Amino acid sequence: MIKTNNSWILAVAAAASLCALAGCNQRESTQETAKDVANARKDANENVAEERKEAADTARDNAKDQASAEYDVAVAQADGQRKIAKEKCESLSSDAQKACKDQADATYESAKAQAQATLDAAKRAGSAEPAPAQ
Repeated sequence: MIKTNNSWILAVAAAASLCALAGCNQRESTQETAKDVANARKDANENVAEERKEAADTARDNAKDQASAEYDVAVAQADGQRKIAKEKCESLSSDAQKACKDQADATYESAKAQAQATLDAAKRAGSAEPAPAQ
C-alpha cells in the first residue's frame, strides 16, 4: 500500500512539473502579445530617454566622458529592442518562439559589441574614460 501511494505521489508530482515546464514557451494570444509589446516599447523609450538625458548631462560636465555616455545610450537602445523583439516572439509556437528569442539575444549581443567597439575606438583616440561596469 505504501509503495503504491508513493508511486502515485511521484507520478502526480512529475505530471505537475511537466505542466509547469510546458508553460515556459507557451503561445500568447495576439492581443496579449500586442499589449506586452506596447509595454516593452514604452519601457524601452523611457530607458533610452533617461540614458540620453544622462549622456547630455555628462557631455556638459565633461566632454571626455561623452563616448562612455553614448555607449550607455546605445546599450539601452539595444536592450529595449531586445525586450520588444522577445515580446513579439510570445505569439509564436514553442520551437519558433525559442528561435525568435535566441535571435533577439544574438542581435542584442551584436549591438552591444558594436557599441563597445565604438567606445574602444574613442578610448584609443583619447576621448573617453573606461566604460562603466555592467
